[in-house]
Amino acid sequence: MATPGTASPLGKKDRREAARETARLEREAEKKRERRNKIFLQGGIGVAVIAIVAVIVLVIAGMNNAPTATASKVSPKNMASDGILFTGDGSAVTATTSAAVSVDKVPAVTATTAPTDSGVAHIVTYVDWACPVCKTFEATYTANITSLVKSGKATLEVHPISILDANYPGSRYASRAANVAACVANFEPEKFLGVQTAFYENQPAEGSSGLTNAAMKTLVKNAGAENASVTKCIDNETYSSWVTKETARTTSNAALVDPTSGKFGTPTAFVNGKRWNNSDDFMAFVTASTK
Repeated sequence: MATPGTASPLGKKDRREAARETARLEREAEKKRERRNKIFLQGGIGVAVIAIVAVIVLVIAGMNNAPTATASKVSPKNMASDGILFTGDGSAVTATTSAAVSVDKVPAVTATTAPTDSGVAHIVTYVDWACPVCKTFEATYTANITSLVKSGKATLEVHPISILDANYPGSRYASRAANVAACVANFEPEKFLGVQTAFYENQPAEGSSGLTNAAMKTLVKNAGAENASVTKCIDNETYSSWVTKETARTTSNAALVDPTSGKFGTPTAFVNGKRWNNSDDFMAFVTASTK
């Protein structure tokens, strides 16, 4: 007989049942732990995949749209006045060469000094390759201008700037295109006018993200500028600092402000120091300005 207040000892059968129940509970607990760990593992992998994808997207976006730490502290060569100058000898159009200078150096003159009493039309343009009105100007007049330059009857100085980044949200397209202009001027100046035409002919719609660096490199190559240094210059956005500085110099220059609007805009064009009014026929203006 058991002593009051103490539990009766388990029989052999009861002990076996208790052991089986304990083992069953432990197996169920282990299965729950395995299911919980599996869920945590899958969730962790999913988060990791999302994080990796996000990093890849940011890297690609950065490659296409952001300047790198390799940005040059000097201007592109052949743009001593912040513009690239072309002359002709009756058979070919030639880019005038000049040395690179500090990006902070202000040109002595807005455009290259040239005599205005020689019967030669000295044409100076300020353009943004992302500008639709500049595209129209290019399509309407560039063939005639180039013909005059080739004949020696005119010179052409092109100042590429960037004022329309806001029209291409999130991509800085206008600035990247101006950097392309600087890259070509520096490494393959003789190809500059052909590349400029290609960019206008393939100008992306305003409101879009503009052209990627890859697309711009293809345009440059198809226009004949195949120097590997140009490609690297585009990828590194080598002249981003110069683009910023020379755009600021241009847009803050009171002599370049449109007197009718009180603002600077593109295209802005001068012939022998006289400002075109952006409405009259430009070639007629060139003729009148050389008399």
